[in-house]
Amino acid sequence: MKLNIIRHSLGEGLRSILRHPLVTLASITTISLMLVLMGAFTVFSMNARHIMEKAGQQPPVEITLELGVTDDEISQVELALEESPDVLEFILYTPEQNFEQFKANMENQSLFDDFPVENIPYTYSVRLIDPDRGAAFEAQISGVPGVRRVTLEMAVMNFLSRAIVWVNYVTLAALLVLGIIAFFIISNMVRVAVFSRAEEINIMKYVGATNWYIRVPYIIEGAIVGLIGALLAWGLTGLAYDHIFDLLMSGAQPTDFLTLISKQDVSRLVLLINTLMGIFIGAIGSAVSVRRHVRV
Repeated sequence: MKLNIIRHSLGEGLRSILRHPLVTLASITTISLMLVLMGAFTVFSMNARHIMEKAGQQPPVEITLELGVTDDEISQVELALEESPDVLEFILYTPEQNFEQFKANMENQSLFDDFPVENIPYTYSVRLIDPDRGAAFEAQISGVPGVRRVTLEMAVMNFLSRAIVWVNYVTLAALLVLGIIAFFIISNMVRVAVFSRAEEINIMKYVGATNWYIRVPYIIEGAIVGLIGALLAWGLTGLAYDHIFDLLMSGAQPTDFLTLISKQDVSRLVLLINTLMGIFIGAIGSAVSVRRHVRV
């Protein structure tokens, strides 16, 4: 018996979609546009977070060692950097390299020909995985023998950390607003379908049909419409992102600072979000609307 009810609900849901093609087309088109906007904002926020996270790793932490530091002390500093979970990468600069870099920034390099290189320290340039860990990293490395000073770009790191948090908040707010809009679109679609079938619904009630027997086909109809709109929106968003990615990332390397997230990663996430949002909003919007407008 339950199998017959499920088969009837699926059949009625599909027939209802085909019975009102113009209403269905309008609903799918509108939902697709809403989900395209949602997908576009999702892609933008993903790439904004990605770029900011990469930017947070860019401001190097400079570690200056003591003058006359021993090889053992250099090894201890290097071991501490290798074992630190906060370190993305680090580079050692010798006094000779630092001196050449210093002279390269001077107009008259000959003035420093006799400058003793022994007065130039060893330094490490370090990139952190998370800019929020800058202060903790400074406290940890400052206690290693041979370290004279740890220099952080804390103002930049703090700004990037706050920016990432605000991007997450804005993304959540935008998804919520667009979801509410799509919810009302589905509700209006179901309202039209209910009004057009009012006489049929009354007859079903008179012959003993239960509330859920009448409501489930509308819920399935909304879920199917939401799914179709989600897949259409996913395809449009994917085509647009592919074009933008190929245009902006031509010749760029994955390790570059200003890079976009790969097309495969974006496609999978947008498909997942669109499918879940489309089906959920379609089903819930239909359930609420049919409960309100079907007087059973």
